[in-house]
Amino acid sequence: MFCSHCGAQMAPDAAFCSVCGKAAGSTSSPVSLDKPSAPGPAPQAPGDIPDGVKGWSWGAFLLNWIWAIGNRSWIGLLSLVPYLGWIVVFWLGFKGREMAWKNKQWDSLEHFNRVQRKWSQWGIGITLAAIVLAILAAMATPALEDYARRTAGETARQDDTPPPADDAAVTARGLIDSNADNLPASLSTVAGLLDRRTNADGSRSLTLGGRVLFSGEDASWQFPLRSFALSGGREAILMARSGDRGNSCETLFFFLLADASGVKPTPMFGTCAPRGSFVQRDDVIEIQLPDVSGNSTIVLRDGVVIKDGQVVGMTGLNDPSR
Repeated sequence: MFCSHCGAQMAPDAAFCSVCGKAAGSTSSPVSLDKPSAPGPAPQAPGDIPDGVKGWSWGAFLLNWIWAIGNRSWIGLLSLVPYLGWIVVFWLGFKGREMAWKNKQWDSLEHFNRVQRKWSQWGIGITLAAIVLAILAAMATPALEDYARRTAGETARQDDTPPPADDAAVTARGLIDSNADNLPASLSTVAGLLDRRTNADGSRSLTLGGRVLFSGEDASWQFPLRSFALSGGREAILMARSGDRGNSCETLFFFLLADASGVKPTPMFGTCAPRGSFVQRDDVIEIQLPDVSGNSTIVLRDGVVIKDGQVVGMTGLNDPSR
């Protein structure tokens, strides 16, 4: 028999324990030899922020509205608002982690910190990549501009060079430019001197051998470009009219067909482009002018102007003398 209190052996008929003095059969609780356990942490109230949540968030600061959507912190979308957005961005950096903890279900504090660390890594990585790209773009821009200028200059030089005269029938080939600086003020023709004059009253006139061909406002815009020798002592004088009576067309052209008896104008023609090229084959003159569809071809043959295969007739709108 053993004492139920201290565990000492007792005589079978003993009424009391000879060691602790307790009565046999006592129901007193045995002495516990274990140390008392420490009190557990007090339960947190809803909305409390545990230690390890607060702090600066690079993910919220750098990715702002993207971070706000991913962490259900919708107030972070105010970072898209002009002017106010800069204030919200810094506020997200300071308070973003706390808002994310409150607005999303997390498995644990470790899970929360792991996700927020990834947001920060992505934010820093994207920002650094953007800075590097901006620096590279700034370094490359001057080189690209210089390349564009050099390419444009080479193209212009190529345009200014007439194609080689490989056609045996070609008697003349070159460029025409109504905006050139060295255009002639007068031109000697088989019918006399073609001359642009300024009258005493300041008006302009175009004369041939002293006789007025064109006068008034139109004469201020008409001037010769070059002459083409034709068979039989004839001549075709290419004329330009800039301004075209005040409308938006920059330049139109026409010919003065001259012989010993005088001159006769052809209808005006063109695409409003001031520059083009010409080829003369005996008495046929072909002019190429750029237009919206590529090029337009004007041919002078036997005193008739043909544009893209269609004869150009004289009307009140294309008569250079009106």
